[in-house]
Amino acid sequence: MKVLPDNSFTILTPDELPIVLQRLNAQVEPTKAFRFSKKHLPYQGTISESGFQISRIIHYRNSFLPVIRGRFEVESHQTLIHVQMKIHPFVMAFLGFWFLSWYGAVIPITLTGAMPNYIAALFVGMPMLMLMIFWVAFWSEANRSRSELTQIIQGQV
Repeated sequence: MKVLPDNSFTILTPDELPIVLQRLNAQVEPTKAFRFSKKHLPYQGTISESGFQISRIIHYRNSFLPVIRGRFEVESHQTLIHVQMKIHPFVMAFLGFWFLSWYGAVIPITLTGAMPNYIAALFVGMPMLMLMIFWVAFWSEANRSRSELTQIIQGQV
């Protein structure tokens, strides 16, 4: 079980790079700021000869949607795609600031005995519950994207 919202893996395909690029281009559209239509490809982002940066198009809010980066490596008679999924750096910075602020206030109050222990336990434990929710949000999207991306690259879509 991985704790951090970071997932790296490699997809191996016997197909040449131009075929892999064609398959990806068929499922990835350029990034748009606003998307009103429900008719679109499953992913948005950029693809080049050296790699790609994409994210899944969703119609709901999920700040923990993985940013998917891939790098192509061509070997004899096969193509390796090294994929890394991470949370957007701004979201990680916000979470870090939020936790530092939260615990920066709660821990001194708790240590001085200014609040009862059962309330202090709630204030100390609540961010852990939030982290569990964020963890589930990231990993559910990451697992889905990993499965879909593998199918796209191997030509099963």
